[in-house]
Amino acid sequence: MTPLQRLQLRQSETRQSLNTLLALDELNDEQRVSMSELTTTMQNLEVETRAAIVAEADPTVTPNDGDDAEGRELRSLRERISFGEYAGAALQMRGATGAEGEYNDAIGIPANRFPLEMLAPPLETRKTTDADAGAAQQAWLDRLFATSSAARVGVSFRSVGTGIAAYPVTTAGGSGVQRGRTEAVAAATWTIGVTELKPTRNAIHAIFSREDDLRLPGLEEAITRDLRAGLMEAVDLAVFQGDSTATGTTADITGLQTAANVVEKTITQAAKVKGPDTLQALVELIDGKHAEGASDLRIVASVGANTLWMTTVANSSAENQTIAQFLMASGMAWGVRGDISGVTAANAFGAFVGRGRGIDGAGVAPVWDSGELIRDPYTSASKGEVVLTLNYFWNFGLPRPANFARIKFVA
Repeated sequence: MTPLQRLQLRQSETRQSLNTLLALDELNDEQRVSMSELTTTMQNLEVETRAAIVAEADPTVTPNDGDDAEGRELRSLRERISFGEYAGAALQMRGATGAEGEYNDAIGIPANRFPLEMLAPPLETRKTTDADAGAAQQAWLDRLFATSSAARVGVSFRSVGTGIAAYPVTTAGGSGVQRGRTEAVAAATWTIGVTELKPTRNAIHAIFSREDDLRLPGLEEAITRDLRAGLMEAVDLAVFQGDSTATGTTADITGLQTAANVVEKTITQAAKVKGPDTLQALVELIDGKHAEGASDLRIVASVGANTLWMTTVANSSAENQTIAQFLMASGMAWGVRGDISGVTAANAFGAFVGRGRGIDGAGVAPVWDSGELIRDPYTSASKGEVVLTLNYFWNFGLPRPANFARIKFVA
């Protein structure tokens, strides 16, 4: 369809709308405004159509859009001309003057002619493109991570300075004894132990392209958040399960699952579905020293154990309580940590417990320099990539392991 045909089509549509309004016996305010707008549109279309007819009947030389002096002058004039000036000149039955007259003269058409190229968009905006259309980006959904539960069982994360972190603890001492007049008291054996922890490194690494960063607002910030959350999830899980994936054994973390001198209670496969047997294993951890009551037991259950407790009816309950209801009635409460274990088969761990009396400092996770985020735009610069590395220098130890316990399912 030519420009003239498009104008004639618009004239026809406008004329039809006007005829519809003229056929009405009476017009309301909205219809009067519409008729006024359509009348103005029709007048403008008449001017444009006449100019298009003249242009098609007498085609002109193609304007010079080159980079020479003539082309630059022509582009300068085109930026100054406006359709309104041409329309006004046509209504007054005169030729265009000013910048419009100069432009007509430059492209070789009479002053009373309308340059048809003004009806088309500039050449550069009509080029084809495979670019995506603009998108309205909504809220960014970050990846979900398992709940951090190390603090729940009583592990203290503490910042430390350069050097080895040493945690002294009294391991033995005297006991008071009753004595009579002038009777001497024997010297007590008093000893201390020191838990020394050296920094190990837990690290996480990501690479992203500059193209993606420019295409997706907030990409680098989202990756950085993801790195931090992913690293903290791994550190938290290592407190429970340990981590020996490093090549050097000096970087291994011994978690509550295998730590020495941690109290271990077992529940057999036959007993795990019985409320009283499960309660017995937990109540035995209340010793009046490390725990005075159920409220002193800081329990973090595995997903498997929690599912078992919440869905299994305790067979000793006349009220058909689940194991969970049976335990809660005795004052027990727990949180759930994902990734510990999803099953309750033999050798699976059901829960980890911090016994709350004197627990501050009984389990420690020192952190050196509070973590280090390295942004490297240079190593892969030739590929347009940015490298992010998050290093976390930490360790885990139990100066007093007796404050902690674990529940294990056995055959």
